[in-house]
Amino acid sequence: MRSTHYLIYTILTLFFFSFASCDRIPFNKYCRNMPRAIEGGTGEIINNVLFEKIYVVLKEGQIITSDSLNIFGLTISFDNGVTYIPIDFSKYSVLGKYAEGNSWELFFDRNVTKNIQKQKYIYTIRVISCGDWEVGASMNWVLIPKIEDNFSVEFIVEHKQWTRK
Repeated sequence: MRSTHYLIYTILTLFFFSFASCDRIPFNKYCRNMPRAIEGGTGEIINNVLFEKIYVVLKEGQIITSDSLNIFGLTISFDNGVTYIPIDFSKYSVLGKYAEGNSWELFFDRNVTKNIQKQKYIYTIRVISCGDWEVGASMNWVLIPKIEDNFSVEFIVEHKQWTRK
């Protein structure tokens, strides 16, 4: 009886570890050294801000610079989600761009740069994925300092597949 339990345990263990090396299993060792995106983002993005969860899927980029344009009723938190407050559009603007990737290790690396000569903000989202498990997506809302009236916004979405180095 004891040897039967040992045999079953051994078979299950071997079965588990055989799938652990498969590219379609979430604990894939090849994604272990994958770079993680900075929480929030870089450049003009104001970090340590949470947006209240609002599920919106809009393919075109969103530029929200006033209460009247905030049709989704977005609110933000500066205290890790304890309290959510209305956005002060006299100080801030919100950019959002939907992006998706087909992966179980998926990160959105966000960066907003300001080009004064071209009077343009450039919001770049790099979708970094590893594996091929399921679709992940985000509206990629970011809070930035108030956009000047004469500036435009360009949205760029790039996809990068992480491969083992």
